[in-house]
This record gives sequence, C-alpha cells and structure tokens, in this order.
Amino acid sequence: MQRQVQSRRNFMLAGASALVFCAIAPSAAMAQAKDEAVVDEIVVTGQRAAIQSAQKIKQNAEQLVDSITSTDIGALPDRSVTEALQRVAGVTIARTSYGRDVDRISVEGSGVQVRGLSWVRGELNGRDSFSAKSGRTLSFEDVPPELMAGVDVYKNPSADLVEGGVGGTVNLRTRLPFDSAKRIMAFSADMSIGDMSKTWKPSGSVLYSDRWDTNIGELGFLVSLSDSQLASRTDTISVDPYNARTDLVAGKKVYVPGGFGYRSLDFERERKGIAAAVQWRPNDQWEASLQFLRSSASQASTERAIGFNPGSGNGPAAGTTFTYDDTGHFVKGTLAQTPGGASLGSSTLDTRFADRSSVTSDYALKINYNPNDKWAFSADIQYIYAKTKTVDFTVFNALGSDAAPASLDLTGDLPVITMNNNTAYTSNPASYYLSAAMDHHDRNDASEWAQRFDGSYTFDDGGWLRSFRFGVRNTYRESTTRETTYNWGAVAPSWSAPSINNLATYQGYYELYPFKNYFRGAANLPATFILPTASLVQNYATGGALVAQLAAANGGWWTTFNGDYDNLTAGGSSGGVNRQKEKTLAAYALLRFGNDVSLWGEQREVDGNIGLRVVKTETEAKGIQLFSQNNTTTVPAADLAFSNGAKSDLTGGRDYVSILPSLNARLKITSEMFLRFAAAKSIVRPDLGQLQPFFTISPTNGYLSGSTCVNSIPSGQQGNCVYQYTATGGNADLKPIRSTQYDLAYEWYFAPTGSLTATVFYKDVYNFITNGVNTVKFTNNGVTRDVLVTQPYNGGHGKIKGFEVAYQQYFEFLPGALKGFGVQANFTYVDSKGARNAASNPYDTSQVSNLVGGARDDLPLEGLSKKSYNVAALYDLGKVSARLAYNWRERFLQTTSAANINIPAWFDDYGQLDGSVFYTIDDNLKVGFQAVNLTNTKTKVLVSYPGDSAAGLTAHNWVVADRRYSIVLRGTF
Repeated sequence: MQRQVQSRRNFMLAGASALVFCAIAPSAAMAQAKDEAVVDEIVVTGQRAAIQSAQKIKQNAEQLVDSITSTDIGALPDRSVTEALQRVAGVTIARTSYGRDVDRISVEGSGVQVRGLSWVRGELNGRDSFSAKSGRTLSFEDVPPELMAGVDVYKNPSADLVEGGVGGTVNLRTRLPFDSAKRIMAFSADMSIGDMSKTWKPSGSVLYSDRWDTNIGELGFLVSLSDSQLASRTDTISVDPYNARTDLVAGKKVYVPGGFGYRSLDFERERKGIAAAVQWRPNDQWEASLQFLRSSASQASTERAIGFNPGSGNGPAAGTTFTYDDTGHFVKGTLAQTPGGASLGSSTLDTRFADRSSVTSDYALKINYNPNDKWAFSADIQYIYAKTKTVDFTVFNALGSDAAPASLDLTGDLPVITMNNNTAYTSNPASYYLSAAMDHHDRNDASEWAQRFDGSYTFDDGGWLRSFRFGVRNTYRESTTRETTYNWGAVAPSWSAPSINNLATYQGYYELYPFKNYFRGAANLPATFILPTASLVQNYATGGALVAQLAAANGGWWTTFNGDYDNLTAGGSSGGVNRQKEKTLAAYALLRFGNDVSLWGEQREVDGNIGLRVVKTETEAKGIQLFSQNNTTTVPAADLAFSNGAKSDLTGGRDYVSILPSLNARLKITSEMFLRFAAAKSIVRPDLGQLQPFFTISPTNGYLSGSTCVNSIPSGQQGNCVYQYTATGGNADLKPIRSTQYDLAYEWYFAPTGSLTATVFYKDVYNFITNGVNTVKFTNNGVTRDVLVTQPYNGGHGKIKGFEVAYQQYFEFLPGALKGFGVQANFTYVDSKGARNAASNPYDTSQVSNLVGGARDDLPLEGLSKKSYNVAALYDLGKVSARLAYNWRERFLQTTSAANINIPAWFDDYGQLDGSVFYTIDDNLKVGFQAVNLTNTKTKVLVSYPGDSAAGLTAHNWVVADRRYSIVLRGTF
C-alpha cells in the first residue's frame, strides 16, 4: 500500500510540475517563434496531426466542444471508445459492466459521465444511436473504435443539436469517401495479451475509400471492416459488510465483517463492425450520402468464486479474540459462526458463466441541396435496429459439513485468509454436495425511424446577422425489454443431499480448481476447493437440463427457464416484458450572429448563435396489474374479492412539451484568445424501465383489537382483517429530468497544437427521479381500496457546479530532438448539492427498503468524482511518436444499492498509467507497441451503511486486472 500511495503521489507531483512548466511555456514558445532562424520545419503527422485536428474543431466550434480525432485507421489513442473518452476534461468512466454489480470489474471501462452526470446522450454522425438493453442509451464499449474518424463531446448544446443529454452529448463520427481527395487503402492489425490471462488475441481493420468523376457527377465509395478480440482476467478478494455488535466487547459497539471470499473471472470480448458509405455529387447544388453501420459485440465471462459467511452473529473462535482499530472496526481474528464456536458456518462455492451479445444496425440517407449562395437545405432519414441477448447460469457446490474457523487479517495491503481445514477434506468430492443453481435471461430489441429536414439562409455581409437555420425532426421508437429474475433455487436440500461423488450424471462436471497465479502471487490462497466445471455452465441447454434433472431427483426445486417472458409474475428489471412506444416531434430555429465591437480601445469580434428548440413527446407503455391471492378466509368478503389473484393488461403514458432555449456567444479578444458564454435548457427522458405500468398489489393481513386492525396477534384474538394493501410498480406518468445550465470559458490557442483553456460551469437540475410511497386507489372485482404504492416519481432539484482546466503543447522552442516533447494535462472539479440519484428498482423490495426514508438524500450523485485529472507526456518527431498517459479520479459513489448486499458501494481513488510508442517505417507503414495499466493499480471498493454514520466506510473488494500489451502494425496506401 505504501508503494502504491507513493506511486500516486509521484504522478500527482509530476502533473503539478507539468502544469507549472505549462504556465510559462506558451510565453517562451511565442518569444522563440519571433526568431525564425532557429525554428525548424515540423512535419505534422500521426499523433501531432490528430491533436492539431481536434484542437481546430474545438477552436472553430460555436458550442463548447472537446474532440478526439484519428488520422489513421484504428488510431484512436485507446483500445475502446470508452477508454478514449476518459482523457477528455470533465469526462469520467465507470469500471463495471452493470452499475450495481461492484464485484465484477470491466477492464475497458463501461459507462460515461460528463461533469459528474451519467445522463449522456450518445449519437452516431449526429443521429440517434442506442443499444437494446433499455432502448435509450448507447453502450460505447460495444462500438468498434477502429471505425471511428473521431469523437466529439458537447458540453452545452445549441438549438440544432438533438435533445436528450443533461450531462452532455457524445457524437461518434465515421468516415465518408469525400473526406479525402484521393483513394485510400488502409489496414490496422495487432495482437494483444494480458499478463494474467496469458492469451494472445488478434484485432484488425481494413478500409477502402475512393472517389471518381463520372458522367453523372462525382461518386465516392467507402467500406471499413473491423474485428477486435480481447481476453482478460480479474482477481478479487472480498470482505462482507460489517455488522454493528454490542455483545463482543463489554460496554462498546464494535463492527465485525459477516464473512469473506475470493473469485477469479476470465473474460473474453469480440467486437465486429462494418461501416459503408456512398456519396454522390451530381453538381454544385446537390449532394447525397447513404451510410450503413453495423456493430456487434459479444462478452463472455467465466467466474469461479469461494465464499464463507458465518453471519451477523459470528464471533472469535474458541480460545481466540478479535483485534479492533481505534474506531472499533475488526482488523484481525479467527472467525467462527458464534462467539467461542468451533465451526465457520455455511460455504458457497460456485462457477458462473454469463454471455451477452448485442447488435446495432444503422441505415441513414442524407440529401443536401444548395440552390444558390444564400439558401441551403438538407433532408435526412434514418432507421436503426438494436437487439441484445443475455444468458447467465451459475451452479453452486457446498461443503457437506461446516468448515473449521478461519483467520482473517486486514492489517496489510491485501486481506490474508487462513483456512484451518485439512486439505484432504476440501479436496475430496465426498465432502461436497450440489446445493443450488441460478439463471437469468434477457432478450431485448429496439428500433427507431427518424426523419429531419433542415434549412438555412445566409444574410448579406456587413450586419450582425450571419445566417438563420431552422428545422423539424420527428421520431418513432419501439422498445421491448424481456427479462427474468435471477432465479435461485435449491438442487438438493442440505439435510438430504447426496455427496457429488454419488451423482452419476454429475461425474466429469466438477474439478479441483487451483486459482493459479492468484493476484500475480501476491495473495496466498488458504486451500483448494472443488467447483463445478466451466463446461457445465457454459452450455445452458445441456448443463441446465442436467442440473434440473438432479434437482428433481434429490428434493430440489430449481428448474430451467421455459422461454415464456410474458407469464412471469414481476415487471421491470425483476422480470417480465416491458413494451414501450415513443414519438417525438421537434422544431428549432437558430440565428447565427457576429460583428466587430469596440472594446478596450480596439475592434474585437463577437459571434455566436441564439436559438429555440421545442419538442413534443408522446409515450405509451404496456404492462399488467396483478392482485395477489389472499388465502386467509377469515378476512372480510370484500377484501377476498379484491385480492382474488386477477391479472389484467395495463396501459399508461403521457404527452409533454419541452421548450429549450440556448445561447452560445464568443468574444475574440485576439484571433487566438476567446471568451465564451453559453446558456441552455436541456432534458433527459426517464429510463424505459421506470416508465413501465406494472403493479403487484398485495394484502398485509392484520388482526382485530377492538375496532383497530394491528400487526401483532393480541391475547384472545377472535378475527382477522386486512391491515393494508401495498404495491410496487413503475410510473408511466414520469416527466423528463430537466436542467438550466451555464458555462463561462477562457480559451487561448497559442500554437497549432498548443492551447490553454478554463471553463466554469453550473447546472440547475429539476425533476430528479427517485422512489417514494403514494396512496393510489385501485378497483378490482367491483371493490376499491387504497394502496400504498412504491414507485418512481419526480421530486426536488439540485445544483451541479465546477470547473475544468486543460493545457496542451509541443515544446517546439526546445533544441534538436527535444522539440518533439509535449504535454497534455487537464483537471476537473465537480460538486453537487440537493441532487438526487435515480430511483432504485421499484420491483426489488430489498433495494427499496434500504433506501426509502431519506438514506438516498444523504448520498452524492452516483458516478460523481469531485476531482479528476489527466497528465500525458507526448513525443512526436520524425519517425517516432509516443505517449505516456496517467488518468486519475477521486473516490466516488458507484451505486446506492450494490447487488446482493443492497447498501451503497464506492470506488476508491483510482489512477492508471497507459503508454504507447509508434515508429514510422516508411510512408506506408507504422509499427507500434501499446500497454495498459502499467502501474498494476488495484481497484478498491468500499461500502457505507445508511442509518449508521459511525460505521463509516469499510473495504469490501480488492481487485487486480491484467496489464495488457499490444503489438500493432498500421498501413496506408
């Protein structure tokens, strides 16, 4: 730990030193530029050309925008779009594939926040793009970066940008054949390996683009193909949440973990993509483009996990004591199921396989018509279709008798677990039984038609008005999300289960798993255990049938999923089908202005745009309402009629109009130095899972005490009554989250690849969506009752504020080879007040019960790090181009309700060093080497305890992931 802290301090000091040097470097560069005799010609290629192109986009944009560009095919600075985005000021990424699952880390990152907000709109070439999980957002990790020409991040919108990003808008740009004046044939190929997975995986992409003059005008054609594979491994040591105890130390409250465990996860990912485009320019007035992009991704993970849970009543084993720190938290001891006990308690030993596949296909046709120098028109039509499928299957072994007490030591950099069982016992199949299985399935699809028409008129020179833009856009989107619960069920009850060596059909499906090179040898595992094999869980059809057969024969109840999502008895994320339709109609008008004004004794240019976007949204959602059967016959007849097990279809939705003004203004202090001001209103629509009209209405039977219905049975109880009705459900009447936001920026572009920028931002956000309890009247079978409904609702508003500082420069004033050195650095600070996190899943009572009642209000926004920064050392001169980039973000709340433990989970401070170096062999070929996570940084997950501030934050997971290395070859002809 001390070495890790020192390493992080060194990088922080290096970043601070770079920023100090950067403050004086622009002046030195400008002074040096005056002496033309000492300035050598700099050939702009590769990394330097990409930085120059990105800076030019930012400098010339009318909005606040940051860009990442690629001059070569497959040359984004990172191996995924998500990884590349984390280098942008104000942008951070998460490192879990699923927000609540803090036990499984995504090595490429997943989920993007802009200025601390996860409400980020994803676009492809300025059009809608989404993945089918919710039909609302785009999973950037599913998009092949090799197909991208660049990525733009819009921080504050203008009226012509499509609505939907309170945090910001991320636009992925692909190439068009007219982008180049000549034929291009290019390829990129690489092989990568992780130092823990020890598996080489290939990636490659090819591009062909050309244009021709023909009898019908100029034609262009482009096609680009990519296939990228990745293998990685993560190792995790876990300590269960702490329980407050007053029975272990006289007169003192102490905190003791409920158990511990460890896991290893092997992950394989493949992304495939094809982008094709045709452009036609018959004359100077007309131009048409037809684009197609298909992106597919498959992610498969195989996990082996060991867990021991002595429970909330555990204590020191016989003859031992616990050691606590000054705050009363456990740091070392030998755990037993009870104080003074001789056994550890229950065990969980499982193998899990999860396979997720996704496909997004995008078709777009755009026609431009410019009849003269003043008028310009464009029409655009798009169809997009996305689908995802997930199969998740887990099989559990368990020890037939309780394990011996185990020692847990948390005083070092990593937990040390010492099991006291005889290895002959843990290595013997006769010691185990097949305890349980669990599966989860989803199959989702979403589609959208979108059409837009835009026009512009350019005014005569000489006045304030430069041009007027206007347009309309309408969309029709359908989304169907089908999900099951995580269906856990016993295969054999512990009191009657045969040992696995006596299950004939189970032979060959279990193994003694060794956990080789765990934590690269830094963690000593306590014992070896027998786990189900990967082959059992990786084929659900055969493995599930086998386990279901064993359950039926041995008193268990787990069965395989029959494929019928419609007949599940819960909605939203806990199961069932969510069918949504959404129509939008938008119109905008935008006036571009600009002229010189007299300021500070000189004429200075002011330009920008002011506009208004008006959007009407119509939603329709289909679900069901289910009245649970009341089987207590002594309750009143009317209540039996109300709770009769009936199920009926339910339709909901709402229409609303959003008025979204915007202003973007720029003052050019000089031709290289700007002041910008931006103000706008934005919206983000609710997640589709929150909009589902699904209700399960259940009675809570009470008992008569006089004329009062109470929960407990009083002495002499004579009758029953219905105490109350409760329900959980979505809310089809939700309004969009909306914000009013302001930015003030200073920008200085002192060189083609040199700039210093600073931005202060403020967002006032309304209509946060959270969970609450309301009384709603329901009628069934002729009977009406008040029902306490827990569902998402709009409530309150908060403020998000902060600033960004960014600097980049090549030190061209230095002599000789030193002029190739450069630096990129940025720092972001974000704070929030009064903000509310998105609602927990209203269908999951364990989430709701932990967070209703104010606990959510005490937490910061999910994904918001107050401080984050990037520092990159660059070199680009002659044939050599290199980068060493360090990314760091402060501790942040990952989720208000982590999976399985249902309490808030935090990611601790995290910094990662990545690097690359490329050598230009000739005008056509480059060879390079890339490395990720050079510092071997551990991810640390902490948990907190709503309602018990004295418990503080305790460490829950310690995770290490691969260092990844790649050898790359790129060619252009």
